[in-house]
Amino acid sequence: MRTFGKLALAGVAAATSVALLASSASAHECFNTERAAQADASIAAHSHGWFVIQTWRIIAVFTTQSDPALASADPGTVIGVILGFAPLSALAPDQAAALAADEAFAHEVAADAVCLGVPVQYLTLANATAAGGADNSPKGVTADGKGIDHFPDLYAGQLNQAFADVSSGTSACSS
Repeated sequence: MRTFGKLALAGVAAATSVALLASSASAHECFNTERAAQADASIAAHSHGWFVIQTWRIIAVFTTQSDPALASADPGTVIGVILGFAPLSALAPDQAAALAADEAFAHEVAADAVCLGVPVQYLTLANATAAGGADNSPKGVTADGKGIDHFPDLYAGQLNQAFADVSSGTSACSS
């Protein structure tokens, strides 16, 4: 991808991430902050409701929503490909190429976010909301690092910083 295209995508992705990560509409990515990785793996392997999602995939879901090259693609198909539930061949060749570029960008952002303290992956519910009703709880309860939190609420600052880092060509990993 040419530099201008990369910068344009980064700008759109950063603006999208700020809007999405700051909104309560995206706050359904619930996870247990106090559970060990081994327990997460066991639960994911033996439960029909819980699954492990890599951070780069959730970033890609957010960034592809604002990619003009994917505007004509079915959003469900795009998300299905990102999450590994649909084959890349479900997209038109130009859409597949655009998605590949978006995924590469998401990998870069996720790698930078890990250096800022964001987990590589997390366990979340596929069929329900683990922190339902938390919006009625005291402010910050879904971003306090205790119990069930919303991934975007807890890590919005680090994710936004990672978007800014990658967009500007810097990295928290080299600091």
